[in-house]
Amino acid sequence: MRTDRVQITYDLTFLTPFHFGTGIRAGLVDRTVVRDAEGYLYVPGSTIKGVLRERCEQLARLSTQDKPRLSSPHDPKAALADLGTQPPTLITRIFGSQIAPGRLYFDDASQDEQIKQLYDHPEPRIQSKYREMQVDLYTQVRLDRLTRTAVPGALYTSEFGVNETVFQGSVQGWLTCTPLDASEQAPTYSLLLLLAGLRMLDRLGGNKSTGKGQCSCEITGIQLNTQEIRTEIWLEWLGQIGRLADVRLEGGER
Repeated sequence: MRTDRVQITYDLTFLTPFHFGTGIRAGLVDRTVVRDAEGYLYVPGSTIKGVLRERCEQLARLSTQDKPRLSSPHDPKAALADLGTQPPTLITRIFGSQIAPGRLYFDDASQDEQIKQLYDHPEPRIQSKYREMQVDLYTQVRLDRLTRTAVPGALYTSEFGVNETVFQGSVQGWLTCTPLDASEQAPTYSLLLLLAGLRMLDRLGGNKSTGKGQCSCEITGIQLNTQEIRTEIWLEWLGQIGRLADVRLEGGER
């Protein structure tokens, strides 16, 4: 087993409008989107972590017959398995569980400072209008799934972030697992699964069933311990994703 200090940076580019809701109404807008303290849109790290976990579990199910241990992290019966003699799964090593907390931090993804300046204005009265350019308003109606007709009195307005918005995020912390081989620059099985999951991110946020939240995730940098990993090297790592089939995902042991 090996413990690595890992830092991964990435860009999230939204190809369609997207919605990360606050659950709070503002004026005539029933569904507002999350903003930081300065009024800029961002993508919550908890949302990224949840969807990324789902993608990694999909990959893990292709490589193991031990499907019961890849159940929901909120399943109390499945959590009890970590109290036994079996080592934690690769999924638990990356994301943690009710029994074994993860050691990776999934940062909120925010917009680049140069992009933020496009929504700034020296006049505070006008600046708020500029920052509203980050969103579009959509008026929608709730549908009855059985009759496929509009529900009376269920008209509502939602905010959606505009498409082509780019956010920068990072994953950093400690990751303990078995490396693919004995070389110092070889990735661990958990890191390989995490990188593949990031590349699979394609939808985030609400209203995904109507085509919203489509995105692409581009890994922009990887630091393993104190060493920067060149793009061609980690792309070569991803070419070895099939080796996950050679490992029992409980502990990364071949």
